[in-house]
Amino acid sequence: MTRLRSKVLVGLCIVQVAASTLAVFAQGLPLSARIPKPDPKKYQGILDAKDWKNPQLIVRPSGIEVIGVTPAGSGIAVDSVLDALGHLPDSAWPYGLVVAISDTGLRGSKNENAPIHANRVKLLRILKQHSIAVERWPSA
Repeated sequence: MTRLRSKVLVGLCIVQVAASTLAVFAQGLPLSARIPKPDPKKYQGILDAKDWKNPQLIVRPSGIEVIGVTPAGSGIAVDSVLDALGHLPDSAWPYGLVVAISDTGLRGSKNENAPIHANRVKLLRILKQHSIAVERWPSA
């Protein structure tokens, strides 16, 4: 009986290591290879950003804030967003491969409009190139 229990425990350990290895390997795959296509039926009725469960991005003059990932109120370079999204677990994508994007509402001056626009255009281009759907908040 003890020998059987040992074999079962060893088997469980092997399964656990294999699952962990697969999870790490999956993190290295492109998002489109590991996250399903968006399912609009799961999010089409959402009217308030606080109810959104997938990644949320805020376009700022200084870059892009990824809610819950980057420090609140600060942005990372637009070119780094894909990497930040790629490190999120698959569970962060319950609606499939779609993100919510909004421009920052707080602006120090009108001089911030141009960099926000430039960051948004670049971000949208990168997301499209990687088959990541976008929901604009508020709707554009």
